[in-house]
Amino acid sequence: MIEVLVALLVLAIGLLGVAGVQLLSMQQTANSTLRSEATLYAQTAADRVRANGGDVLDSADLAQLEANMQQVLGADSDLQISVSADVAQITVQWTERDPFSDSGSATQTLTMNASL
Repeated sequence: MIEVLVALLVLAIGLLGVAGVQLLSMQQTANSTLRSEATLYAQTAADRVRANGGDVLDSADLAQLEANMQQVLGADSDLQISVSADVAQITVQWTERDPFSDSGSATQTLTMNASL
């Protein structure tokens, strides 16, 4: 009888471990989707700067791009563009889940330099 209880305990602990790994995998998949979207928005911003003749985007274009980005990456995401000489530096910031931090989330930054 005791052997059955020990076997059930071992099985329960194993199943909890599998569930934990599955949850972590799903969180990391969601985070990788956010990183892909951030890269896409940085590339879109670079293309718009190139189409604008190498000048910084006007406020309406930048506001539209930021609004679209915030719908996908979250309201706390941010887009910054600076142009100097023939290089545009695009920085995208967003917050993603981080199960290893005390707060449960972490701010991520993607910086891309694009030749104009």
